[in-house]
Formats: sequence, C-alpha cells, structure tokens
Amino acid sequence: MLGAALVMIASAVLGVRAEDKAPMRWLPLAMHVVEKDGMPVADDAFIKARVDRANEIYAPYRVGFVVKHRMPLKAAHAHLDSRADRDALAAHVQRKVINCFVVRSLRDVDEPERMRRGVHWHAASRPGVHFVIISPLGDRDVFSHELGHFLGNPEHSSTRGNLMSYERGPLLPFLDQAQLIRLERALRGYLKRGELIAAEPPR
Repeated sequence: MLGAALVMIASAVLGVRAEDKAPMRWLPLAMHVVEKDGMPVADDAFIKARVDRANEIYAPYRVGFVVKHRMPLKAAHAHLDSRADRDALAAHVQRKVINCFVVRSLRDVDEPERMRRGVHWHAASRPGVHFVIISPLGDRDVFSHELGHFLGNPEHSSTRGNLMSYERGPLLPFLDQAQLIRLERALRGYLKRGELIAAEPPR
C-alpha cells in the first residue's frame, strides 16, 4: 500500500498517471572502492544498500541502476583533502558508465574544517570528466542525492523532502517537475553522446 501511495504521489508531482509510465531505463555503475590495510573501506552490504535505495527513489521516474564493475582503489586515495586529490580519481574513470568512488574521508575543499559525505565532482585535470564520490559518513540517501547532481540537477532545493534538499521528509525523497525535466534532458544527452550506455536489468 505504501509503495503504491508513493508512486501516486510522485506521479502527481510529475503531472502524469501511474499507468502511463514509460519503460525502465537501467544505467550502469562502476564502483571504485578504496582498499586500506588489505580491506575495503566499504563492504558489499554498504554498496548494495545504497544502490537498492537509489533504485527505490528513482523507480517512479523509470530510472534504475546496476553495478557493472567493482574495482579496488589504492590506499593513496583513501583521504581526499584537496581539489588535486579529487582530480586524481579521473585517471581511474571507466567509459560509458557512471563512476562512483568510495573513499575513507572527503574534506570540503572550500571549508577545510568540514568533512563531506558525498560530492559530484568535475575534474579540472580532464575537462568533461565527472563522477560521484561518497564516504562512509553518509547515510544511504547521500548516494542518490549525488546521482541527482550527476543526472542534470546541480542546484540544491529548499523544499523539505526533495531529493536535492539537505532536509529530509517523512516519505521517499522526490524530484519535482522541473528537476525531472532536467534529468530527462541530461539522460538523453548522455545516451546520445555515448557517455552512458543502457544496461541490462538486474537479475
């Protein structure tokens, strides 16, 4: 009942009927996980929880995510304190997927006294290359929020409960109509340019 209610709420926000939903678009993820002292900074359960949550949040918009690659990342990338540290990840970016890096810590490059939970980063060292970075500090919604930035919504929202807001609501995080238009525009562009390719549904 709750799931159906959430779909109805999302459909009302978008101005469409639930029965008019388009086919699902599955997007491939490459998960790069730092290994330190022989152990990953995040285990399989951490990754699964965040991908499952993203699929729950984006399902009303007919978008889903599938982990296609999972690769270890050297301990040298465990602590990202500077812009150069973030830019260094560009060397590990895979083509035609959404690249997501999981690190031990992520410092705010503008306010160094603050630690960040996640970021969507555009690498100055490789123009046009961008990716998501998250740390274990963030809860499972942070990953979905950063994917929202990747998928065409760079600005934050002041609306409580909106996926792009810092203020959580009691229901599933949502995108408003303008944000969905930007998502669709970004997704069409990624697929047309070949920056992303459609993935097979998860089994």
